[in-house]
Amino acid sequence: MGAIDTMTCGGVPATLDRLPDTPAGNRLAEIVSLTRDATPSAVSEYVQSAFTHECASFAPIGRRIGSFMDWKTRGGMDVYQVAITEPHRIEVAARQPLTDERRMLAVVVETEAPYRVKELLIGRSPLPIIDPPLDDQTAADAFIDYTQRLADLGLFSGAVLSARHGRVLAQQAFGLANRDFDIPNNLGTRFNVGSINKMWTAIAIAQLVESGTLSFDDPLSRFIDYPDAESAARIRIKHLLTHTSGLGCYFNETYDLTARHRMRTVDDFLALSKDQRPTFEPGTDWRYSNLGMIVAGKVLEVASGQTYFDSIQANVLNPAGMQHAGFFELDHVNKNLAVGYAERWTVAGVEIMNNIFEHVVRGGPAGGSFATAEDLFRFAEAFKSGRLVSRAMAETLTTGKPELCSPLYGYGFGIHPGRAFYGHSGGFTGISSNLDIFENPFGWVVVVLANDLAGMRPPALKARQLIGLTIPEPTETKACLPTAYLRRR
Repeated sequence: MGAIDTMTCGGVPATLDRLPDTPAGNRLAEIVSLTRDATPSAVSEYVQSAFTHECASFAPIGRRIGSFMDWKTRGGMDVYQVAITEPHRIEVAARQPLTDERRMLAVVVETEAPYRVKELLIGRSPLPIIDPPLDDQTAADAFIDYTQRLADLGLFSGAVLSARHGRVLAQQAFGLANRDFDIPNNLGTRFNVGSINKMWTAIAIAQLVESGTLSFDDPLSRFIDYPDAESAARIRIKHLLTHTSGLGCYFNETYDLTARHRMRTVDDFLALSKDQRPTFEPGTDWRYSNLGMIVAGKVLEVASGQTYFDSIQANVLNPAGMQHAGFFELDHVNKNLAVGYAERWTVAGVEIMNNIFEHVVRGGPAGGSFATAEDLFRFAEAFKSGRLVSRAMAETLTTGKPELCSPLYGYGFGIHPGRAFYGHSGGFTGISSNLDIFENPFGWVVVVLANDLAGMRPPALKARQLIGLTIPEPTETKACLPTAYLRRR
């Protein structure tokens, strides 16, 4: 295609010749150098000698090694701006030259020699705006070129699609769906989309609201007393759909000890957290809650008289024309499903692991369905056109709820600042997915599906830049993380 150099569009910042000669600046210089020349043993030795015990023990050494080796694959870090410099703290913006990703890096060191690293923070920084903007086809072609370059570096395996005003402009698959047999991904490959199907759960609930069967303001106790009668009386349906219920996650010790083949129904998921209580008064705080969405799926079952799976199939997947999507039981024969993969690093090197024993045998209301890139495009078009819910309801679902402490999450949909776009992402071991539905610039739909942990984010961010998103991505910095994609835990 070669329409544009996607690695340099928007301008390439100059690399700083040297960082400030301070304790923090010198440690950051060491870390930047290590991102370019990392080996497992060098990372292990550096963490042991240069980090405080608390910072070193924050993440397993294998994750630390994996992070530095991943950054090395992306070309290391080229610092181009110093945002904050103090003797014992420094924060900079950096670019990864092979992928054009932008990072925020911060280092906090001890106040006395030897000035060991107390905190290492990393997050993403906005890509520059392209001016003048690209025409639609050039942007779509550049998106494919960029993703192909990632795939050539071993940094992407999956499928991507970009469309505008209902017309697919570019789509392509990369990498392997099954590494045991060297089976490539193709445009018909069905990927585990993770949390993307939270949107489907919310839409099915919204359909019942429009039919008068229930209300977003209904207490959970109208349908079930979960996790107990008192909590159910305080939690409203709207709290479940906005992650403001105070409920947490079913990925707990019980989950770890439960055979995955037993996870097939909504009730199976609920049993994992039956003793969990809200950690805050519903509607007063925000905490991403997989359990909340599972409970919403149970409400759907009770209110509709159907199983969750039958309801979603009949009322979301079929009307949207999503012919290849579904909640497949993984111990059955299912054609063209991608296997998810992740790297496991040690000082001895890396192993490629599959996620077969990490995931449940069948997904549920919080995530775990399978779909092709075209399925998600069809879903987006059906949703926008009013075929799933009314356009007024679609706006309700995709508008933030600041009154519930949820300004960037509506009912089942994540929302970009300024509502430039809405959609959802999904992530788990070997699963990395994203669907963006744009309002500004209007009419774009971008799908990224990957069967590896970190594959979704760089193409998704690059697509936003290429199509002309002018509302900047929020800067995100997370403490002592092994990679920018892992939550603190």
